[in-house]
Amino acid sequence: MLILLTPSKTMDFTSKVPISIPAQAPLFLSDAELIAKSIKKLTVKEITTLMKASPAIAGNVKKMYTNWSPKGQKPALWTYMGDVYKGMYANKLDKNAAWWAEDHIVIMSGLYGLVRPFDTISPYRLEMKAALTVSGKIGLYDFWGTKLARYVEAQANGIVYNLCSDEYGKGVVKNLSSNIRIITPVFYDKRPSGVGRAPIYNKMMRGVMARWMIDHRTETPEQLQAFTMHGYAYDTARSTPDAPAFYRKTMKPLVF
Repeated sequence: MLILLTPSKTMDFTSKVPISIPAQAPLFLSDAELIAKSIKKLTVKEITTLMKASPAIAGNVKKMYTNWSPKGQKPALWTYMGDVYKGMYANKLDKNAAWWAEDHIVIMSGLYGLVRPFDTISPYRLEMKAALTVSGKIGLYDFWGTKLARYVEAQANGIVYNLCSDEYGKGVVKNLSSNIRIITPVFYDKRPSGVGRAPIYNKMMRGVMARWMIDHRTETPEQLQAFTMHGYAYDTARSTPDAPAFYRKTMKPLVF
């Protein structure tokens, strides 16, 4: 099986990886180089429009791609630091757990396509939905096409756990063959307006669940029913076979 995760804009390239692991190049590095070259040609104003960012952020992005190198600086799993990764606690993984993650997790990326935990990456900022023209392809969904799905399909052994946001997951999920079972966990909270999904908590809990799956060496969908973290527990009534639901009675901030 294979777990799909979303990347994050927040990255840490200064702290050291606490365990010794082999560095490796991302699988689609030549494609990443094409994308990086395309962005490098853009002006700050064009980057502002492309990324819907402030001029200050666009200026930093321009510098980022001007200095971008295909030789990565740090393994991906210990680089991403956003909301999804707060509950991953990558710095607390022992070597056996890290290797299990390497074999079972891929992180989607607008620039790299996808990266494995040990793949070394360089500083970048690029969302998958960006309407960037690369090699005659308009937009990154068009550029990546079915390439990422074919890789995931070959590695998944029939089951994909989709812990991605829609922006990143759809480029792969919609292109998977019908014989691949796609499991998409959903998290519900009791809110003042009724039971519903809180986007920020769904985002954070996907990372929490990924770490739980690492710790429990989860392989089958049925094993997910034992998941209980931060007050969430499996909800039979709201679940379907491919969309297991997890519910908590009291909605409160997640603390890591």
